[in-house]
Amino acid sequence: MKTKFQPFATALIGSMPRSQAVATAKADLAQKKISHQEYDQILLQETQKVVQLQTDAGLDIIVDGELGRDNYMSFVADKVPGIELKSLAEISQYISDKVNFEKSLEESDVTNAQMNNPVVTQRIDVNAHLEDQEVQALQTLTKKPIKVTIPSPYLLTRTMWLEEITGEIYEDRQELGQDVVQLLSNEVRRLIAAGVDIIQMDEPILSDVVFNQDQKSDSFY
Repeated sequence: MKTKFQPFATALIGSMPRSQAVATAKADLAQKKISHQEYDQILLQETQKVVQLQTDAGLDIIVDGELGRDNYMSFVADKVPGIELKSLAEISQYISDKVNFEKSLEESDVTNAQMNNPVVTQRIDVNAHLEDQEVQALQTLTKKPIKVTIPSPYLLTRTMWLEEITGEIYEDRQELGQDVVQLLSNEVRRLIAAGVDIIQMDEPILSDVVFNQDQKSDSFY
């Protein structure tokens, strides 16, 4: 990570839309119609198109578009032992203030059927790798500087905590947060060693904390 960038270097911030090929492949993989190897090959082909789009647009820093992720945080459930994906409908069964929870979903423009959320169900493996395969693939597709995005410690700690489940494993959110920080610190060190030029930490919900301090804790985040 010693690359020197020109002023106002350009890069994508969020993810790219999944193509129909990726969506179909993901569904086929879930139904075991294709192998993981076949899925990975389709994902690589579609990622190559995303990389080419950025290159043609003249962007200075390249990302993979996060095509393989369910969303910007839930993908950790596929990578880290101790974390499981649960639908928002499943999570709502544990929420005491369902009215406030449903309201926060509406404000976030999501429904119970649209999104899965990672929940800590066992002590997490802080040595788990998050982005090895994605980084290696991206480095085969471009010679330009690359950027990798990972969720922030606060985002993961807050969203993965479900009192009725996680509270049986960890004493409190602070204890979980210590493991999450260790998990991400280990990942950042690996990304640097792998030659990643920029590491972006996604943190979209601190504003929710600032502006909704008077609300109860049972919200989407």
